[in-house]
Amino acid sequence: MKKNFVFWFLIVLISCSPKLKSQLEKKLNPLADDKLVIVLEVFDDQDILGDFVGIIEAKDGGLSVNCTYYENVLNLKRAARNAGANVVKITYVKQPDKWSTCHRLKAKIYKVKNPKLYETRIEWNANRKLTWDDFKGEPDTINHPTTLAMTNSGIGYESGINMFKEGKVFVQSFFYTNKSWVTPEGRSDYVLRHEQIHFDITEIYSRKLRKELAGANITSKNSQNAEPIFNRIINELTKRQDRYDEETMRGDRKETQEHWEAVVKLELAKYNLYKSN
Repeated sequence: MKKNFVFWFLIVLISCSPKLKSQLEKKLNPLADDKLVIVLEVFDDQDILGDFVGIIEAKDGGLSVNCTYYENVLNLKRAARNAGANVVKITYVKQPDKWSTCHRLKAKIYKVKNPKLYETRIEWNANRKLTWDDFKGEPDTINHPTTLAMTNSGIGYESGINMFKEGKVFVQSFFYTNKSWVTPEGRSDYVLRHEQIHFDITEIYSRKLRKELAGANITSKNSQNAEPIFNRIINELTKRQDRYDEETMRGDRKETQEHWEAVVKLELAKYNLYKSN
């Protein structure tokens, strides 16, 4: 009887989710699933020109799980979408502590005409190809005098704290808009294709990281073991990006460029099982 009671009790605890709270000043129609909703971090000081919709919060509902920073950002995005907003500006973050294993977040939400104008990072998506408008940085022609464009992308991972079960490890690959740039001479479709492959290569290695973390059974309970795996994958990614530029002469060798595009397409398909968390 005792064993069965404990098992049932754990199921009840694990079913708890973070509590979402909203204070809306405008009533708008929900956005479609394919509409872009962006998130601005707490340190982002951009002025947002649009309609203020309201305030949303992701709080600890009491013994909550599935409430890492990554998961609660997704929760805020869903709440914003349902409220008809397309910009989430995080204003408050409280880290997990002895009182809660959750990241507790508060955000202001807005409806703007073009949310892409405010994007500082873009998560890789097969249906979202880069455009030159995504390259918002100032060209560094002093340190890179012969470079037409520069893509700044990277991989990050996060694990959640969970006292009731082994939490997941989440991996993401991002393109950083304000650190990526293009010169006026570089704004061609061909150069953009070359830069897209840089981002695609980053995505390949984020999938490789997910695969290796899964193979090593990395969870929140042993997340310290993820660091050497992460460092090795990042080292491999850096070498692969350098090799891509060297072999294509930064895109000048068109036949080699086309070969790389085909290889990258195949590798993305090879690791398709690990395309999401």
